[in-house]
Amino acid sequence: MPTMVVGIQAFFIFHILFRGVGMYRKAAGLYIVMVALFAGMVCRIYALTMGDTLASVANTQSGFLLEVDRTRGMIYDRNMQPLVGTKIKPVAAVAPIPETVKALAEFSQQKEISYDGQARQPYLLYPEEDIYAHGIQMFDVAQRYSDGQLAPHIIGYLAPDHKEGAAGVELACNDILEAHSGSLQLRYTIDAAGRTLDIEPEVITDNYQDAGGVVLTLDAGIQRAAQNAMAKVEKGAAVVMDVNTGNLLASVSLPAYDANHLAESLQDKNSPFVNRAFSPYSVGSTFKLIVAAAALENGFGRYTPYTCKGYIDVSNHIFYCHWRPGHGELDLKRALEISCNPYFIHLGRIATGNRITALARSIGFSRASYLSEDLVTQSGTLPSQQELENPAALANLSFGQGSLTATPIQIAQMICAVANGGYAVTPRLIEGETENGEVIKNHMPVYASNRVFSEKTSDILRECLVANVEEGSGEKARPLRGQAGGKTASAQTGIYRTPGKEDSEIVHAWFAGFYPADTPRYAIVVLVEGGNSGSDSAAPIFKKIADAIGILDLTQP
Repeated sequence: MPTMVVGIQAFFIFHILFRGVGMYRKAAGLYIVMVALFAGMVCRIYALTMGDTLASVANTQSGFLLEVDRTRGMIYDRNMQPLVGTKIKPVAAVAPIPETVKALAEFSQQKEISYDGQARQPYLLYPEEDIYAHGIQMFDVAQRYSDGQLAPHIIGYLAPDHKEGAAGVELACNDILEAHSGSLQLRYTIDAAGRTLDIEPEVITDNYQDAGGVVLTLDAGIQRAAQNAMAKVEKGAAVVMDVNTGNLLASVSLPAYDANHLAESLQDKNSPFVNRAFSPYSVGSTFKLIVAAAALENGFGRYTPYTCKGYIDVSNHIFYCHWRPGHGELDLKRALEISCNPYFIHLGRIATGNRITALARSIGFSRASYLSEDLVTQSGTLPSQQELENPAALANLSFGQGSLTATPIQIAQMICAVANGGYAVTPRLIEGETENGEVIKNHMPVYASNRVFSEKTSDILRECLVANVEEGSGEKARPLRGQAGGKTASAQTGIYRTPGKEDSEIVHAWFAGFYPADTPRYAIVVLVEGGNSGSDSAAPIFKKIADAIGILDLTQP
């Protein structure tokens, strides 16, 4: 409009200056040309302006992505059964158009659901059941960790961003698992004002639900059996190991943390993040097997008699038997059945401290196990040579007390050597990788076992341990199917619930054994913190695990 006014004004100026008809016509023609040029300029500017606006709107419409789910490489057991992502939950992708908001309002009157009635952009809801309404896309997605997750201390958990591993296998194998990550997204159409349009969203998948990942030596069935058997234990651990390969088939640590609610687990005073299967404890009478093996290897006869008087004097230091009247004359088999401390103190003198600790070290005591770069057990402790120069220290070691500590993993290694003919095994957890969830590639090496004592010594110890379960202190570990061998322990800790009160000492309960007896395949170790009696607290749990394994062996190929 301002330009037109200027044009009219120009016309009258020309009219005044040039009154002649000819001059008038010339001025009119010039005016018409000026108006035409101006109109063309206005149309061009309008076209350019509207073109940029339309392009901007088009870009906005294609720019909103809603991530529905993000997946990560899988973790499998030795039979290629998934250990993560086994729980499926519904997820609703909501387009906040009027019809959808109305449907959600009606649905919320029947089912408890929290929705955003003022949202302008698409969002996710996590209902307990599917919602069928216009503008809602339903998806079944896998929750990474299930309720009652198998082997949580082995599997580990993710960092808060849910993209990187922070503990366990999730951390140790992060690069492999991240290489198989993927996503599911929806592309919505949004108008220039940011409102969601009623247009079907585009589904975009990028390597979503890739089946590749990591394969462990764990057995899901055995792991589940061990966790079920330990269900009533407040604090403790259980380990199942292949006696010939050292493969870790099950590992339980209690209490367990909830990988879906880590903040709550941090408040638990019982330290659920501690992996007790990898932690050192006083081991008590389970260590008598190493003392016996060292003595047998040093020429001690299994039938050589020893008379228990109810105590033994070691350099004027009196060590009492749990049966104060004394057990009388004993041989090795009977001494293991009743777990006579004076007998094993006597045996320790014959074996010598150096031979005992050397044998223990060759089996794996006082040495950490590197299951992977970021999965390492603690090392435990053996008394030093200087310490063992004190006869009382050697006496304490001979029945598993003093400065000796070991992890449940190390006790399982000891049982493996007893059960497999005298060979030390190296614990193993990572089996390899898989690209498709069906075939294992890049197998991790199996370390060759090395002989640490003779097959004859192994046979003697196995026979004694089977007798202990059949008719000794381990009777409560006797399985329903077949036989087992094992040793109980009640390990004193020197820690008191009430300081100064002698009968308040915390005593850990152990049972360590093998199954089945005739052709041992499994080393099973049970620890119950503060359980007092290995026979009463730990042996029944061993039995439950052995019974479950017996059933699994019948049903699995």
